[in-house]
Amino acid sequence: MLATLGQLLILQERDVRLRRAQIELNHLPVEEQQIAARLATQSAEFEQLKQRARHIESERKQLELQVADKETAIRKFQTHQAQTKKNDEYQAMGHEIERARKDIDGLEERELVLMDQYDEAQKAVQTESLKVKEYERVAANQQVELKRKKAVLEEQTGALAVAVAELQQQIPSAELSTYRRILQSKGDLAIVPIIHGNTCNGCHMKITQATVSAARAGNKITHCDDCGRIVYWPQP
Repeated sequence: MLATLGQLLILQERDVRLRRAQIELNHLPVEEQQIAARLATQSAEFEQLKQRARHIESERKQLELQVADKETAIRKFQTHQAQTKKNDEYQAMGHEIERARKDIDGLEERELVLMDQYDEAQKAVQTESLKVKEYERVAANQQVELKRKKAVLEEQTGALAVAVAELQQQIPSAELSTYRRILQSKGDLAIVPIIHGNTCNGCHMKITQATVSAARAGNKITHCDDCGRIVYWPQP
């Protein structure tokens, strides 16, 4: 194999590793945001459950106050009933007392329903509280792992960037420029092997016998007739 081609293959391997490491490194903030978003969603759901429980309890206490007002009204009606000497006023107070007691019955029935709802809401709050605590624990571990991963990737990208720069200095500028141009154009690989005896492993198109022969001879840089990638004959 042509020495320069061998150097370019090594350079490509390092470029691929560097690109992958940089992609992972650039994606870390997205992962951090996803963790924070899930935690925020979990916390928001927990807060909604707590608010619902507080709302139910507040409504129940309002009913208690209404019952107390009705009981106070009954006592006033009873006092007035005991003091009046008029039959129609006596009967009217009796009707008011009866109406107030029915109101109290309705309020107390509603209060019992709210008490059951509050118990269920409290259970939901306790269950969700455990979920939030567990997710906070998981999220904390994930964040620690992301920091560790970031440190490793930063070290890898730094070392690979140095290795790429050092190797580039050893490659003739014309061949290096051609390699860089193809790599930028294709976005994946600039150098690929010939497979199945006459097929470019980059575009998967058949190449001419002349190109195959040139690649097998290994005396110069050879390009695919269709995609322009550098092609080489794989060593047995």
